[in-house]
Amino acid sequence: MDNTTNQHSEHGNRLTEEPASAQAKPQPETSVLGALGAGIRRGAEDAKTAAQKAAPKVKSAAADTVYWTAYGVSFAAVFQWTLATNLVPESLKSGGRDAVKAGREAAEKWIEKLRQRKEKAPAASSDQTGPSTEAGAA
Repeated sequence: MDNTTNQHSEHGNRLTEEPASAQAKPQPETSVLGALGAGIRRGAEDAKTAAQKAAPKVKSAAADTVYWTAYGVSFAAVFQWTLATNLVPESLKSGGRDAVKAGREAAEKWIEKLRQRKEKAPAASSDQTGPSTEAGAA
């Protein structure tokens, strides 16, 4: 009899332990997943807040960089041009102007010759096909 009592008490304890442990396992998993999800959400919110605070500073720094780069390039170009035009002797300036004028005229003449060749080429090819078709027909 003692054995049956012990068996029942052991089974009774096992039955009460098993459901209790089965119920206990999902809770830690759920709480771990819940904590993980909450941590991810909190991290995302913190990152968004930090980015919103940093964005104006980054925009301001970028605008300053663009401004000073444009200023430096413009200053250097104008300074060099002004210095060159005031220090170069007049004979060199007039020689440069004459060379630019002569170069422009030569380029325009060359382009006109190319246009004339292009216009003559289709006329010559149509003349060549005309007599060859007559010779083939005869």
